[in-house]
Amino acid sequence: MLIQLNIKQFGIIENATLELGRGLTVLSGETGAGKSMLLAAISQLSGQRTSTSYIRHGEDKATVEGIFDFPSNDNLTRILEELDIEIDEDVIIIRRDIYSSGKSVCRVNNTIVNLTTLKNITSYLLDIHEQHDNQILLVEKNHIALLDSYGKDNLYTTMSSYKEKYKEYKTITEKINILKNQESEVLQKIDFLKYQYEEIDSLELEKDEDISLQEEIDYLQNYEKINTITYAISEDLSSDYGVLTSLYNIKENLNKLSKYNNNFEEKSEEITNLYYILEDLQYDLSRFNNHIEYDENRLNEVEFRLSKIKSLEKKYSKSLNELILFKENIKQELYDLENYEENVSHYIENQSKLEAELKLLADKLTNIRKDVAKELETKIQEELKFLCMEKSIIKIDFKEKDYSNDGKDNIKILISANYGEPLKSLSKVASGGELSRIMLALKIIFSSSIDAISIIFDEIDTGVSGRVSQRMAEKMYQLAVKSQVLCISHLPQTTSLADNNLLIIKEVVDERTISTIKVLTSKEKVEEVARMMSGTTKTKLSLQHALEMEEISNFTREEITKRVLNYD
Repeated sequence: MLIQLNIKQFGIIENATLELGRGLTVLSGETGAGKSMLLAAISQLSGQRTSTSYIRHGEDKATVEGIFDFPSNDNLTRILEELDIEIDEDVIIIRRDIYSSGKSVCRVNNTIVNLTTLKNITSYLLDIHEQHDNQILLVEKNHIALLDSYGKDNLYTTMSSYKEKYKEYKTITEKINILKNQESEVLQKIDFLKYQYEEIDSLELEKDEDISLQEEIDYLQNYEKINTITYAISEDLSSDYGVLTSLYNIKENLNKLSKYNNNFEEKSEEITNLYYILEDLQYDLSRFNNHIEYDENRLNEVEFRLSKIKSLEKKYSKSLNELILFKENIKQELYDLENYEENVSHYIENQSKLEAELKLLADKLTNIRKDVAKELETKIQEELKFLCMEKSIIKIDFKEKDYSNDGKDNIKILISANYGEPLKSLSKVASGGELSRIMLALKIIFSSSIDAISIIFDEIDTGVSGRVSQRMAEKMYQLAVKSQVLCISHLPQTTSLADNNLLIIKEVVDERTISTIKVLTSKEKVEEVARMMSGTTKTKLSLQHALEMEEISNFTREEITKRVLNYD
């Protein structure tokens, strides 16, 4: 649940803090007062695209912050743990800063995240329905997703198996198509690949060889300097007045001294260890000096080989290690091409086996979907009946298509909105008010499986009136019994039924337009309902009707709550 919303310098909202509660909260106000701007601010928390136009004129940035109750959701907890985001068991804080440069910074519990991560996290916190979302129903390719969302528990196992099998089938089909398309070019390509393979293979490259070659070149080119340095170190160590001679005398004398004063025992041991370390160094230098030699031929040989490697790297735009891997890939591709006919036959045989297995899974998926569709049809029908579409008929139509990632079903939701009319596509027969009611029906049906705990509607009751608007208000309240529902509305029925009412007011302060948000008292709520009924001027009659509506709403809220929570 969204328990607090903080907005700064966002559009015409200068600075606002909202404390939000459970149940149904209605945001009302005159057209242009800033209701949609408030919804846009909340949408920023869900990761929707931002714009510098949201920043209040004259300001450098806009900020939106939402404080949510931490939901008991294992998936959300796992996501936060994987991202090393600090988990507070009480709340989760989402913040988004929008800068005039066009950039925005998103934070979750003070940890910066990208937009994809923000969307993933807030999908468990918010479900926002904007005015254009009804159009989702008009796009028929979305219908299968709606059906699968409703039946996800029944479909999950079969869908997972199908997708895995389809991935195998698609991969092998692509290989067959590539091989068939290459048929006329196979011989030419074999010659080209052989040339590449032989050119790279002739150098007999070894991993990281260029590094060792460069090290050897550095050594040979600096032979005299190395020889001088090692000789100088050896002299300092082993001459008559060298370090080893002096250290030996110190070691022996300290050893004698420690027999008379044990305070020097520790230092004696340290000097002895140091003496042996330097003695080992002298031995290593002696061995190194014995093997130091300058070989001009070897230097020329190494420089030539490194130049060949560099030339090959430049030619293929690949590093030495990448060339080694590239050579192996060429080898595999050559094998595939040289065994072209055999490979095609083998792939086709495997494709046939996979297709048979895929068909069984696709058929199973279709059968499960049809069972789910019958149940969903019945539930939509029941909800639409309550929403005053008693004569409407909903049918989920199945047609077969080519195999795809979601099966072989082409699914459309068809409707007959009036008695005696044939079933047609939603886009051809549904009005704006009918689409709103169908979308609300789906929200009600899906509410038990929606992970988000704050559901937000932007004028979903637009285009309806009278009895229909009352029924839609009751359905939104039904959703709000177990969730938090925020709704922007112009209808008195919805406003009257709300548990909490916020009035958005636009005014001019210091020659600047700002939106302020006011929490309405019970009396102010009645006045707002009366305003909606009569227009800008409240009348005695509209106030009387608003009071009557409030009394009815109190009873309606109580009845809906009893029904949803199953108590008498």
